[in-house]
Amino acid sequence: MPIEFRREFEFSRFLNPAKNFEESTFPVVEFGQSRSERPDLSRLASESLERGCPFCPEAIEKVTPEFPPDLCPEGRIKLNRAVVFPNTAPYMSCSALTVFGPQHFIGLTEFTEDMLSDAFLASQTYLKRVQEHDPEAKYCYITWNYMPPANSSQIHPHLQIAAGHFPLAYHGNLLEAARKYHSQNGTNYSADLVAEEKRLRERYIATLGNTIWLTSFVPRSAQLDILAIFQERESFLFLTPEDIGSFCQGLINTFRYMDDKGFYSFNLCFYSGTIGEDSLWTQARLIQRGSLGPLNISDVGYSTLLLDTNLCLRYPEGICHKLKTYFG
Repeated sequence: MPIEFRREFEFSRFLNPAKNFEESTFPVVEFGQSRSERPDLSRLASESLERGCPFCPEAIEKVTPEFPPDLCPEGRIKLNRAVVFPNTAPYMSCSALTVFGPQHFIGLTEFTEDMLSDAFLASQTYLKRVQEHDPEAKYCYITWNYMPPANSSQIHPHLQIAAGHFPLAYHGNLLEAARKYHSQNGTNYSADLVAEEKRLRERYIATLGNTIWLTSFVPRSAQLDILAIFQERESFLFLTPEDIGSFCQGLINTFRYMDDKGFYSFNLCFYSGTIGEDSLWTQARLIQRGSLGPLNISDVGYSTLLLDTNLCLRYPEGICHKLKTYFG
């Protein structure tokens, strides 16, 4: 069956003290939007430097490891200011880190297209070498934890790159669902998703070059979940410099929106399809991270951790409407 979006609206009833305990009805899920409070990031960056940073220029060549000669004869992969080297805390058989450059702290609106492109292209170079060295390590990932709320252990901006012989759980489910969809419908799931989202124009943000930008129908973040789909690209390995450039333009637009809302932290992950299957195109997903409300409560609670249910505070359709203005 073709793609169909299903949603049900539920309501809760209670005696409202704000209305002299008259009965009131409230929609489930969406909360009123308010600007998030950002901490003093310059102070955070300064404190992190006091502990020492392995990615800063005076340390990176001394304390970061090098790749084995059969994988990388030069030891580390470099592209302009971006540097790729092995991850000393690997979580797949092939794990590396990409440091964006010498600057220790880069605010969201300070990232440039060149800075972002160099980091992603250098990461792609590493993954291509991994494929040449071990063709079975075909499940590859590029992820980004930006700032501590997103689980980043270093303020200095960097990417995590990994490749292994099996997909990680969510990616595996995504691939299997796309294969099943292709088997039942004879078409590519990503292509059909893009076509349907463009037709509905509820969550479709914009097209930049070869990238389609959407807000996710089922968000995995309380306040922002955005997708970039690379048309007809089965793997991150196949992205062209132009593809990555278009993606970086969209990231910069998204960062401007986030900065205006007081958001300052996010997780990002690339998911590749399976080469030769034509069931899923490569996509990147960005979710906003950060504490909520004046008490700085965590944005992840029991519903996510114990019930596998993601709480969404904003409808993706409303976020899409606001994001469009940042994409021109």
